[in-house]
Amino acid sequence: MNILCFNVGSTTLKYACINAQSGERLTEGIYDRIGQAGGDAADHLVAARTTLASHSSIQVGAIAHRVVQGADRFYSPTLVCDQTLRDLATLDDLAPLHNPSARRVIEELQAGTAPVVQVMVFDSAYYAQLPAKAFRYAVPDDIFRQHHVRRYGAHGTSHQFVTLRCLQWLAANMPNFRRPARVISLHLGGGASVTASVDGVAVETSMGMTPLEGLVMATRSGDIDPAVVFHLARTAGMSLEKIDHLLNKQSGLKGLCGDVDMRSVLKRREAGDAAAILAIDVYVHRIHKYIGAYFAILGGLDALVFTAGVGENAAVIRELICRPLEHLGIHIDDEQNAAPSSRRGIRDISSPAAPVRTLIIPTDEEFAIAQQAAQTLNQS
Repeated sequence: MNILCFNVGSTTLKYACINAQSGERLTEGIYDRIGQAGGDAADHLVAARTTLASHSSIQVGAIAHRVVQGADRFYSPTLVCDQTLRDLATLDDLAPLHNPSARRVIEELQAGTAPVVQVMVFDSAYYAQLPAKAFRYAVPDDIFRQHHVRRYGAHGTSHQFVTLRCLQWLAANMPNFRRPARVISLHLGGGASVTASVDGVAVETSMGMTPLEGLVMATRSGDIDPAVVFHLARTAGMSLEKIDHLLNKQSGLKGLCGDVDMRSVLKRREAGDAAAILAIDVYVHRIHKYIGAYFAILGGLDALVFTAGVGENAAVIRELICRPLEHLGIHIDDEQNAAPSSRRGIRDISSPAAPVRTLIIPTDEEFAIAQQAAQTLNQS
């Protein structure tokens, strides 16, 4: 079955038409800087309509959508219908940069543009089995139950995909490999997150009730004292909407050095730019905190996985993260780390005798989405 996958980002729309059985990509592409001057499309709806029209000559069996936040309503891939769309609309605030745009695309196609069934695949689904000690915040029980205030996680489709590939690689390449396997995966892109898994089951993750929590990202602050919100409201007179915009769209690397492109920030850092140096220091320090915490939770580590745009391509970032962690058994080979990345293959950048394998595993969210959608349709 050919499945057309839509991966809606805050200012992007990636698509791929994939044969779910073979993994063959019939088409793929991206609309970038959507809604911005000089961007590829005026809005996500235009991008989706144009993409669908360009596939009129291909026999598409279904359309599958990546949706960041399913909260406690969606724990598995879900067929689109009027009721599921109404339920989805209640979750916009939990992923404000992604869910609303994805939902509008799904609604538009469901209203008559799309000739085939649609399936939603949720980034948060990988974290459905998190233990209560990991997903509960220390807030009163009625707040948790009535207002669903808990950790949901995000980037789960990517973390699950690379973690399962990691397990397969360890079994095939490490003669002394023994389960259960303890894996920390770093999804480092415009959004960034870290997940700890045991034998392909997530036990902890950095993103929380929304994708704002956790690592420093391109425009998101990541972890911050909640009292900062009250402080800015009281002393700066900022509204909740302005603080939301500040933490989601004006913070992170952008807030620290005015730049969101890691390539540009690294060039500035190399040239001695003080703001860029600070931005990278904060970025890496936050990652170290999470790796250390997850090492303790897992009781050790078998593999550290880098994925997504920064994780797969920024050798300097990988070096800055790994070098100070040699006491944890993470040792990388300089030559292997500096070698060009392969978009499809897994690269082991560990030193030969390193106790922990450090791997670069390209994520393929679209293929993972296609596989999950096909399984759902076969079961329906």
